[in-house]
Amino acid sequence: MNHQHFVLHREHWSQSVMTALPLLLFFPVALMYIGLVLLIVAWLMSGNFLKKWQAVRISPLFYPNIAMLAVVAFNVVFLSQGNQRLWPALVHYLIFFFLLLFMSLGTGSWQTRAKKVFFAGALYGASVYYLTYLGFLPDWKIFKNYASYGGNKSIALGIFLSIAGAWLLNDALWQTKKRSLWLGIAGYFYMGIAVLFLATTRTGMLLFFFLSLIVVVRHFTLNLRGLVLALSVVLIAGLAWQFSPHLRERTLVTVQAVQAFSKGVTGTGHGNRLQFVQKTGEMILEKPWLGHGVGSWLDQYPLRAKGLETSQMSTPHNDYLLYAAELGVIGLLALLGVFGSVFRMAWKTGGKHGIQLLVIGSAFFIGCAFNAILRDWKFGLPMMILLALALTDAKRDTPSDVSQ
Repeated sequence: MNHQHFVLHREHWSQSVMTALPLLLFFPVALMYIGLVLLIVAWLMSGNFLKKWQAVRISPLFYPNIAMLAVVAFNVVFLSQGNQRLWPALVHYLIFFFLLLFMSLGTGSWQTRAKKVFFAGALYGASVYYLTYLGFLPDWKIFKNYASYGGNKSIALGIFLSIAGAWLLNDALWQTKKRSLWLGIAGYFYMGIAVLFLATTRTGMLLFFFLSLIVVVRHFTLNLRGLVLALSVVLIAGLAWQFSPHLRERTLVTVQAVQAFSKGVTGTGHGNRLQFVQKTGEMILEKPWLGHGVGSWLDQYPLRAKGLETSQMSTPHNDYLLYAAELGVIGLLALLGVFGSVFRMAWKTGGKHGIQLLVIGSAFFIGCAFNAILRDWKFGLPMMILLALALTDAKRDTPSDVSQ
């Protein structure tokens, strides 16, 4: 009996580690990698690999994910030889393996606990923003990316807060108890104000409004509660535009960059990302169907953009451009197939968990257009973790014929 109890307990090790991982998204990235290593060790030690395989096999994202990996494998073998950055670039495409790993953990009550841990992490993250702004926190490395702009990690914090806020608002609006409803809405505004006024991320700000709109539209009704909800979102948008220097400044810079690009100027400063569109677009037009091969962007872009501000960048800050340049239209369609499967399942599931899946799918889809979500594991691994949580929640609400 003791041996059987140990075996049964061992099967839950990886789920227990996975439950804690969402909290680490709001800490330095090294802690997330440590958590990932612990998850892999627990996954290997827990055994029962046939059950894990079956959990992956019946997932609606199994075939799209395998198709994506097959396109990458074909590209590496037949089209990428000679690219000097092949192997470093290939590592980033393997992020899809981790989605399979996370999906192999199956469904259970651990997803509910993991989401609560994610909310706790988001409340911690928002609190750090407030306390840092007020000058109450020491100058420690653990708070560095909150106190000042630190590149992709600082951007990621704003994105995760936006997703957590939308999830929390969605959960709150399904509550029948008024206390739970108002606590959830309070948490939503607590996270949202931190994103809009204290975080330094255009993508996070955009996602906060867009993801909130998804939730609000789903729950909007022509009664007092619905009107208050809609007016609250409009109010926070107006206040953010009026008093948030980050939102107003970055929005105006973006508009000016687009206007300059329409006149043939590729942009400078905050608007220099349009240089990626022009130069990477040239790569795509040269080999539109199969692309230049994995690692080709890192080899070619510095030469194509010689003399431009972005010539030494490691990514075009747009995964669709990167995939189209390296994997061609075939690779881009494979990537869109993954997103399409997510949105299809969200539509079929409906309800609370369908909206939750739609929120993370939309955040992933939009984020890939403005940041290196798949190219940088600071974004990619957390997004795969959250996507796996949303998928397993939705799967419990989805008929078996739809999920298969």
